[in-house]
Amino acid sequence: MWSSTHIANRASARSRASSYERCVVTRIYLVRHGETDWNATQRCQGIADIPLNHTGLTQAAALGHAFRDIEFHAAYTSPLQRARRTAETILNGRQLQAVAVGELSEMSYGDWQGLAPHEWPDGASARWANAPWQMAFPGGESLDQVRLRIGPAMEQIIRSHRGETVLVSGHGHANRVILLHATGRDLTSFWDIAQPNGGAWLLEYDGETSTPSVGQLPVNRPIGADADSR
Repeated sequence: MWSSTHIANRASARSRASSYERCVVTRIYLVRHGETDWNATQRCQGIADIPLNHTGLTQAAALGHAFRDIEFHAAYTSPLQRARRTAETILNGRQLQAVAVGELSEMSYGDWQGLAPHEWPDGASARWANAPWQMAFPGGESLDQVRLRIGPAMEQIIRSHRGETVLVSGHGHANRVILLHATGRDLTSFWDIAQPNGGAWLLEYDGETSTPSVGQLPVNRPIGADADSR
């Protein structure tokens, strides 16, 4: 039979464990890839595998500089080369490689891939601007299909790296869906989420809630524990 002291000790241990759970912080650094020539000319890339241009390489290097004081425990990337190259540049000089995850790929524009919005059929660009969640690209995807693949992938990454710091290199529309899914914001906020090439966001999960704190990060100065002294 357990004594009252034994029961009290077990309760104290559970309390300490619960406090530890609340103190554990998981950090996800979410970045959008650097610029490509198709970005510069506003052509829809989707899953077309377009490389970074000179500006994009510079933006990726700026991310690497800004993140130089951050110790990443893991890194994940879309398999498309513009996201992979961005992750590789950020991780240059570290003993860490980004794992490619197909579910992190950009939304597919299907038959309209490679076109600029003004080249779409009449009325399509206005529908995309005003009601993006009601749009399904012929031969491609809808945003809801992107949500259904990317949400579980991100949840698995977060579960696998509790209390760690993780880099995720992705794409504009895919990242908007990630941020909406993480924060529970209304889907109508889709276009309110800025996604500049070479942009970065920090999602912090504190162990008390499944909803993270989210902030867009500056990339023109170092970020991390030693940033103020360097």
